[in-house]
Amino acid sequence: MKTNMSTLPIVSDIEAITYDYFPTAWQAVVWRNWGYVPVERIAEALGTCPENIRAAAKELGLNPEEPVNEAWKKRGFLTLIRDNWHLCTYEQIMTLLNLSEETLAFILKEDDFMWIKLGGMKPDVEAPHYAPLTEEERQRTEQIAELFARRFPVGEGARDNAFAFVEEFQRPLSEKEVLEGTNFADTDGIRMIYPYFALYGDTLIDESIDPFPERLLRDYARAGVNGIWMQGVLYQLVEFPFDPSLSKGWEKRIHSLKKLVEKAKKFGIGVYLYLNEPRAMSEAFFQKYPYLQGEREGDFYAMCTSTQKVQDYLYRSMKKLFTMVPELAGFFTITMSENLTNCYSRLFGEMKCPRCKERKPWEVIAEVNNLMAKGAHDAAPDAKAIAWTWGWADDWAEKVVPLLTEGQILQCTSEEAMRFCIGGVEGRVLDYTMSLCGPGEKTRKMWKTAGKCGMQMSAKVQINDTWEMATVPYIPVFDKVAEHTRNLKKQGIRHLQVSWTLGGCPSPNLRLAAWLMEEKGTVQEFLTDWLGRDAGEAVFEAQKKLSQAFSHFPFHIDSLYYGPQNYGPMAPFFLKATGYHASMVGFPYDDLERWSGIYPTNVYEDEYRQLCDGWREGLELLMRYEGYDKELDEVILMAKVILCQYESAYHHIRFVNCRGTMSEELLFIIREEMETVQKMIQLRLVDSRVGFESSNHYFYTLQDLREKMINLAFCETYLYHELYQTKS
Repeated sequence: MKTNMSTLPIVSDIEAITYDYFPTAWQAVVWRNWGYVPVERIAEALGTCPENIRAAAKELGLNPEEPVNEAWKKRGFLTLIRDNWHLCTYEQIMTLLNLSEETLAFILKEDDFMWIKLGGMKPDVEAPHYAPLTEEERQRTEQIAELFARRFPVGEGARDNAFAFVEEFQRPLSEKEVLEGTNFADTDGIRMIYPYFALYGDTLIDESIDPFPERLLRDYARAGVNGIWMQGVLYQLVEFPFDPSLSKGWEKRIHSLKKLVEKAKKFGIGVYLYLNEPRAMSEAFFQKYPYLQGEREGDFYAMCTSTQKVQDYLYRSMKKLFTMVPELAGFFTITMSENLTNCYSRLFGEMKCPRCKERKPWEVIAEVNNLMAKGAHDAAPDAKAIAWTWGWADDWAEKVVPLLTEGQILQCTSEEAMRFCIGGVEGRVLDYTMSLCGPGEKTRKMWKTAGKCGMQMSAKVQINDTWEMATVPYIPVFDKVAEHTRNLKKQGIRHLQVSWTLGGCPSPNLRLAAWLMEEKGTVQEFLTDWLGRDAGEAVFEAQKKLSQAFSHFPFHIDSLYYGPQNYGPMAPFFLKATGYHASMVGFPYDDLERWSGIYPTNVYEDEYRQLCDGWREGLELLMRYEGYDKELDEVILMAKVILCQYESAYHHIRFVNCRGTMSEELLFIIREEMETVQKMIQLRLVDSRVGFESSNHYFYTLQDLREKMINLAFCETYLYHELYQTKS
């Protein structure tokens, strides 16, 4: 392994992916960053002048005067890091995005598993640099420009409309519009959501990036939402007693948090913090505090919560936080998995911590929750403390729940451990799903124990979307939403966390869930109340087909996180196996074995076929009412996007399955995928929300989708030559 810059993870010896459909690697850098990064930074990264880069862009068929959307620097940097991961060195990425080493290191460590999403390694990249093209490279460049001009004529090849939806939500509200949003949810239960386009990392440090403008809050209030959650890192909100330098800017963050709490309150919405504590520290930290060191994972060690000093830190920091911001609605914890926190949080082997190995894991987990809840309640008695059971063992219900003594609400992922059978393959749900409707047996057992202990209960659900399809604001499968909501009502559930980082858009799904929780009527009655009798009944029948088709999603934790469904329309087809393993909600590569999880690859492929066929039938019924109602047109658009995404995933699965045969079938698949990607580009230009998810930013840029067409054309030419010209 080669060492690299001081705070960044080391660079792997594994060679980066090469994108041979570009004549040179430096042209790929120009293509992927054009319109997203200032030309001066592209030039600096590639070791040349801006004039050369503009000329290179023109040769590729791009607009040499393309304006840069500055929103990418603040709201789309994760997308740009991903796009350059296999092309550029750390130094070049920092140059392109104008990031310090410290900032890039923080993003990789703390921005919702970004390092893991990138595969847990930085591939070995030979830094690309601008160089004059050879004659062969120039001819291939002309072919790309010709393809671009043919496929994307003026109007169709417009500039990327990314983040236009953010600008819409940021439009100021009139007094009348504010009042329209103050009809608060008629419920005594929590309805908590993640702000649709909030940054996941250090959100509070820059007040210009408003995570929930008033128009978004107004729409949430209309949809029955009364709570918003956002990530917090305790040492960034309260001065860290062990190393105050890590808390730089904490006063500013508290000021921002107070303003956000006050603003949300106008709409009857409380602000909750997600706290995953205490955060792990590097080896350098424990050289100064060796007596706090706990379990190790990678380059980091836990701050052992079995030590009195760490316990004092948790209690005092929570008390100070809620003293400074007493109107915070509350907080929730994840104490197992996610990041390395307490010594048991990420334990996959034998416990090595000399203190914690003498204790039971549920004792440590309960203790962390109690310390944080007591600290908050001693400052703000009415604050809600929610203990989320995510990652807790199946047999912990009777062990840990009675130990939660600080008035916590017990929250369970509703679908966890549900049994299913899809395509004749049996499995159990790990994490969350919309294609299968909870609650699961483990969850019911947890809630039953909580009820005996006099605790309130909350369900973590996904009302809008899941990693089964995260590129749309919501999946219009109203029957699935209704079935799950009815099941929760039967369990006596009052509180709901209705999204993780994905699924935060105001939507008909949210309104339907509120309608059902408040027992106003059925799905059919909701649709007719919204659209009128004729259209409502037609949409009801269409969504039934969409819901039935969705049941064919080949659910498994691997297919959920590693499958190609979210990146499909931009994910390149590789003519030869890359040898790379798919990364979590990151690069799918060509890792069919990981995509398919517990399913034989032929079954996995066939379930996708049935999913696409059934979805297409439902969409055709919906499209009979296209133009009838603006909101209904949005539902139809979502259904079209989802079909394209699933078709693209299906094509990719078939391509990898057939790749070893070198048959004509591969050409048919490529041409079908070209049609799908072309449709996807048109849909993306209609609605800027398409492809966006807050913790991944955009799964693809418009330029990424266009690149897929170059990739497909390259594959088509190669296969045509191999199949026909070589033989002749």
